[in-house]
Amino acid sequence: MVNDIPCAQARTQLNARAALAALYIVTAFFLSFIWSFVPAESAYAYVDPSVMTYTIQALAGVAVALSAVAGVAFRRTRRKIYQILKIDENANKIVDTPVERIDPTSPDAAQRLADARAQSEKLAEEGRRFTERNAMRDMTWRTRFVFALVMTVFFFFIVFVAPALEIVGSNADSLVFGLSSVWWIPVVFCTAFALVGALLISLLKGRAFYCALLAVFLVTLAAYVQSLFMNQGMMPADGGFIGWTDQFFVDKMIFSGIVWALIIIVPFIFARKYRHVCLQATTGLACAIIIMQLVGVASVAIEAHEAEATEGGKPYVTQGDLLTVAPKNNVIVFVLDTYDTALLEQIREEDPSFLDDFTNFTYWPDCTGAMIPTTNAIPNLLTGLKPAPGEDLGEYRRTKYEKSTFFKDIAALDYSMGIYSDSMMMDFRNSADLEATKLTNNVHPVNRAPVDIWRTFVAMEQCALYREALWVAKPLFWYYTSDINNRMIADSGSANHDDSLYELDDAAILGMLRNERLAIKDEGRAGTFRFIHLFGPHFPFSVDEEGNNVGTNQSDQIAQAKGSMRVVTEYLDQMRELGVYDDATVIVTADHGVWNLTDDPVHAPISPIMLAKPALPAGSPEQPIEISSMPVSHDDFQATVIAAMGGDSSRYGSTLFEIDNPGRVRYFDALTSAGDNGQHFVEYEINGNVFDLSNWNKTGNEWYGA
Repeated sequence: MVNDIPCAQARTQLNARAALAALYIVTAFFLSFIWSFVPAESAYAYVDPSVMTYTIQALAGVAVALSAVAGVAFRRTRRKIYQILKIDENANKIVDTPVERIDPTSPDAAQRLADARAQSEKLAEEGRRFTERNAMRDMTWRTRFVFALVMTVFFFFIVFVAPALEIVGSNADSLVFGLSSVWWIPVVFCTAFALVGALLISLLKGRAFYCALLAVFLVTLAAYVQSLFMNQGMMPADGGFIGWTDQFFVDKMIFSGIVWALIIIVPFIFARKYRHVCLQATTGLACAIIIMQLVGVASVAIEAHEAEATEGGKPYVTQGDLLTVAPKNNVIVFVLDTYDTALLEQIREEDPSFLDDFTNFTYWPDCTGAMIPTTNAIPNLLTGLKPAPGEDLGEYRRTKYEKSTFFKDIAALDYSMGIYSDSMMMDFRNSADLEATKLTNNVHPVNRAPVDIWRTFVAMEQCALYREALWVAKPLFWYYTSDINNRMIADSGSANHDDSLYELDDAAILGMLRNERLAIKDEGRAGTFRFIHLFGPHFPFSVDEEGNNVGTNQSDQIAQAKGSMRVVTEYLDQMRELGVYDDATVIVTADHGVWNLTDDPVHAPISPIMLAKPALPAGSPEQPIEISSMPVSHDDFQATVIAAMGGDSSRYGSTLFEIDNPGRVRYFDALTSAGDNGQHFVEYEINGNVFDLSNWNKTGNEWYGA
């Protein structure tokens, strides 16, 4: 508390008080010294108790009288000393003004009355400030700790716990672990952080304590307002490119920055006069918001629990049989996420020998995909189905595996099936999808899904901060769903990988290939089908040209494109070593090319890479890769796979190797954002080369749905 008395005057008062104290001590010592010389004589007599009582009362009365006289003497002596030293006893004290009668008939009556009122209001304000200062200063540690604990719980619950639980609970179909598996992780960590934070804040006193609590409250309130009212236009966590410097996002950054500044600065200015009242009000408001947010979290948790309860034993996509092939008749498919033909052409222009390892392959630079993004493109490759005209998108997603015969046809041809893609986990709420997974070797329940606790906590809080942060900070916390899934998964330690969950991690898969090597596994089946989804040149970039993980955002798209292809070439080299390369059918493609989510029509060509090698007789000479100008599509994928297994592919159309029509028309379903209406698909007809945008025209077919 700041002292309003000048320093010199304060020192004078201190000296005066010390002088008075010395005077008291000297007087008491002098009287005691004189009294010690009075001779004491022994008395031997009986004293009646009643007489003794009267005596004590008389002596007590004398003592009280002498004390009163001494007190008056000392007070007068102190007053004289204060007058000599010119010290005001009422300095820095709140005292009533002298009572003075104002004659209403006097000329200055109105002015004197106004002055008196102003003085009275000044004294009242000083009294209020004095009371507030004493209330803050005299607050015990326990009281400070309680206030601090409320604020830190408010901060961690609103900013870290509630959004993390809501995001995981609402997106269980996109994440490898549901809310029931990970809810406790942010709760435990944030509870510990809240206790430590409350302890540290409670060590502060006075104004510092108040300012710390108010700062915590206002930052949390700003984040709460951000999540409620200012997150319109947030981009999905699909890994697509986001132009944070576009005017749309710059305007949002400026607006949210202004709102945050007003929420934090204005209450600080107001609270300077009403500290204690504001402390109580903010604490009450924090408790109210916590209760409201608890209700929201509880509703999400109940819905997530009901959804997970219907799943029974949830299957997971494991690494089982990832490194095994059959002695013959292998059909191997690599899907490199977001690997666009334009990117491959750029690499080939810089390094013409880039595809030299793909002997006996054919490369089609004019390839179209079928759907975007990954959550639609991967199921399309695994089912061969698109939404029918007029069909609801939600209905399409729920029934695509049930309507598709692709998995059943592969199983009927007696092929062992391994499907390695985290996108499969996004469909496990549908019973038909669960039935389809029973035909695979590697998709099944595990004894205990291993969760990496610390990395899961960090990943969940990254999601939470992406939602709660002001717009200018959102790029720091942007995330990709597959990256979140990868960080949640811990190594199970299983030697055969049957209980190890599959991660979309190219560097890790390349490391497994190099350390454990590909092996032949004879299951007594006709052959083996492997569908391996890789991260590819997908943002964020963390893999160098040799396939090594160099850290997030420490690489670039070209380097990562080369590094992800190293996984494929290493796999092919080991197939050659095992002698299973020649009679194998290998397809290397992407789920989709580079694209941007937009309400506008497609403004740039989207072309996934497409390379394929047919099965050849053993000992066939290795020929350099051929380049075909034929227009191919993902619509040719299922027919190519079934034909390679010796099945009837006519139901699926023509194979890649059968396309011989330069004027062929292809179709592509482009996803656009549709706001509150859910997702919106627009069908395009591509009549000509895929890289000529004038060949892209809308057919009029559109789909809506959740």
